[in-house]
Amino acid sequence: MNKATNNVPIHAPLFPDPFVPYSCKNYLSVFAVAEANESEIKRILSYTPFEYVTNKIVISITDFSNTDKVSFMDCAFVVPAAYGNQYGGYYIYEYENNDAAIAAGRDLWGYPKKYANIQIVENNREIHGAARKNGEELIKMTVNLNETMPALEEPITTPHLNLRTISKPDGGIYMQEIIERDTSPDFILHEKTFHPVQLRVTQTVTEPLHLLEPLHILGGGVVKGDFYATEENGWGKVLKRTLF
Repeated sequence: MNKATNNVPIHAPLFPDPFVPYSCKNYLSVFAVAEANESEIKRILSYTPFEYVTNKIVISITDFSNTDKVSFMDCAFVVPAAYGNQYGGYYIYEYENNDAAIAAGRDLWGYPKKYANIQIVENNREIHGAARKNGEELIKMTVNLNETMPALEEPITTPHLNLRTISKPDGGIYMQEIIERDTSPDFILHEKTFHPVQLRVTQTVTEPLHLLEPLHILGGGVVKGDFYATEENGWGKVLKRTLF
């Protein structure tokens, strides 16, 4: 075992170390493209070094249960953002159902992952996705496979632009890093189809998703393929590091 590991506890790591490379064959994702409350998107970005681009966001629920290192499900809200001349996607909310996947994403790259119970079920030519936290439903998405629609003009959400914050043990911020990560060059697409989507989000005490409303759903669809986080593209790239 590498005694210099960043994982804790060192003698029994929470997530596999090193975490990359990993892969997920037969990945399935349902997604919606929506116009969200512009003032709320700008408010969220005001906490970051990233600039507002558009209020068109992507909301997805993804089955990563075939991942070879850590099996998990994911639900994400991603907004387009800019950092200088770099355009990409900033995760404003993200949920997963495995603590190892949550810790790896947060500790290594700064994804804002939290725990939720996530499901994707297909029934009568409809795919139903949902995320629940503490018994409360955060999001429900239904993709109607019986109807198709033209391909959507989707906003730019790759590479991911993350803000990783490391706290001081005695209070305050020790360091912030702007991290770019892009696994998309290694993704093998099997199928992508566009369909009408129904979407509902609900606020909870800790998850103010309702502030994104009104959400105007433009459509969405289904993505199937093989996901790879390779040595070349699976790690993150630090664009800027600031010590406080």
